[in-house]
Amino acid sequence: MADIILIQPKAGEYEAAGIRPPDSLLAAAALPHEKGYNIKIIDQRTDKNWKMLLKNHLKNALCMGTTAMTGQQIKYALEISKFVKENSDVPVIWGGVHPSLLPEQTLKNKYIDIVVKGEGDYTFYELIIAIEKQRKNPNKDYLKNVRGIYYKKNGKIIRTELRPFLQDLDKLPNLPYDLVNMNDYFGFTIKEGKSITLMTSRGCPFRCAFCYNTVYYKNKWRGMSAEKTIERIKYVKDKFGVKNIYFQDDNFCANVPRFKKIIDLILKEKIDITWGLLGSRINSLKYMDEKFLARVVKAGCINIDVGIESGSQRILNLICKDIDLKEVIEVNKKISKFFTKTKYTFIMGIPSETEKELLQSIRFALKLCKDNSHVLPIFNILFVNPGTAMHNLALKYGYNEPKNLEKWANSGREGEYKEYPWLSKKMIKMMENFEFTSFFATKNIDYKISKKYLKLLAKVYQPIAKYRFKNNFPHFLIEKRLASVLSRSVK
Repeated sequence: MADIILIQPKAGEYEAAGIRPPDSLLAAAALPHEKGYNIKIIDQRTDKNWKMLLKNHLKNALCMGTTAMTGQQIKYALEISKFVKENSDVPVIWGGVHPSLLPEQTLKNKYIDIVVKGEGDYTFYELIIAIEKQRKNPNKDYLKNVRGIYYKKNGKIIRTELRPFLQDLDKLPNLPYDLVNMNDYFGFTIKEGKSITLMTSRGCPFRCAFCYNTVYYKNKWRGMSAEKTIERIKYVKDKFGVKNIYFQDDNFCANVPRFKKIIDLILKEKIDITWGLLGSRINSLKYMDEKFLARVVKAGCINIDVGIESGSQRILNLICKDIDLKEVIEVNKKISKFFTKTKYTFIMGIPSETEKELLQSIRFALKLCKDNSHVLPIFNILFVNPGTAMHNLALKYGYNEPKNLEKWANSGREGEYKEYPWLSKKMIKMMENFEFTSFFATKNIDYKISKKYLKLLAKVYQPIAKYRFKNNFPHFLIEKRLASVLSRSVK
């Protein structure tokens, strides 16, 4: 049987702090692996000899699939795709957020043959079967019957019927972690022991203007049952000896009754695990009383990540965040008694945001830190996701969006903001200072870093970062360049 090759591309410099498992590729591999296909996963982030590995597998390959978020990851996915085409005639398949948002533009690249739009769990499996049949009978088009793909035929782009969202996530098989070396990966560290990432739901019902979810998942949320979630937790705990789990759901608490049932089951079954949440919202936390929050912590939850986005109510209203700053202050004080790691994320550089409003966000973050010593405030510079309401707003302010895949590869968080016409040079300098120093301005970043020497460097740098962040001192930010060099050296 021919090999199915899946390759995880690099994504950027921030991965130097710790590399998470290739969950999206493992999800795509789960069903075909269960059905007996030979799946080979190569990780460009951890496999230094990825080209040699890939070249060897291409000798007996049916297809090669990769994934890409908008931004720098596209550059690495293109590097992989070009290598495949230069060394074989194996079909190249792209999935993930960016190809799903811009499938036709993605397919115009000469190194890409097929795009999987949206969830790939069943689409990729059916696509493998179709490619097998196509190989045996090349005169017949088997791809046209696979829902949820775009592909090239006789110089034209063909779009098949849209595949509806999977409603019952409980039907999905466990991720085939045996296809990768789990020792290469890191979720986060609260206590000694192995860590892993899990995802138990998809989508988010809220309408944030900047979020890819509004386009990719159409504001729809679906989750595994509480029972299935517990089964997944016990599976990774028993199989790998996992002590720490970082749930990467975009909104883990969207369904509060499900969340409460998960907590009840963890406590009932006495599952000894420490965990954190990538996606939680003020809207959910405000309805959780202290008695319930105490149970959440007793069940092992130490960390929550919450999007605040701005300290300006005008900006919050503009981006449809649907939260109130007074509520944020109240919730922050309430949860200060419970979670020992609370990450708040902010976005800078939104069209029409003024210097005064940016500094409002800094002052607001400092207030949250004062009220809650466990807060880690992270400031990110706006990245414009295609197709979102923020994308439309940016266009009104003169945003010159990339016109092809190669241009999108040079966009992203690594510098696209410098071309935003609504930002002054002074504003850009301020934002670069806040973005870098926010990571280190408190003493709460260590659990996000896997390497001990980087933890030490962060600790040493903390007083400097705190001064720069608190006093808006962006001058001579040479440490940002040094960090970039260090990041590249440890890849």
